[in-house]
Amino acid sequence: MAACEGLTSGENVPVAVQFVQPPNSMHVGDTVVLRVRVLNRSGDSIPGAPVSLFSVDSLLTVDAARMAVVAHYTGTGKVVAKSGSLPSDPLPIPIK
Repeated sequence: MAACEGLTSGENVPVAVQFVQPPNSMHVGDTVVLRVRVLNRSGDSIPGAPVSLFSVDSLLTVDAARMAVVAHYTGTGKVVAKSGSLPSDPLPIPIK
């Protein structure tokens, strides 16, 4: 019976990390706060789930205290959100 419990429980177990209304673009010098939601297997948000941001390249840096990214160079920067070891898809942000 214990093996079946994981199939019905786990409403606080993250299965996806998504950006909410990401920016279409940024300009060099802009700082944009990113909203992220962590979803459970039912597709519901998990309130209070820990989230961290990571820049994939040097075009953007992360302001972890504000959950924001800062644009430094033109191009397409990418950022990833993680909840624990579960990453989001990389979010491309064009920088002008």
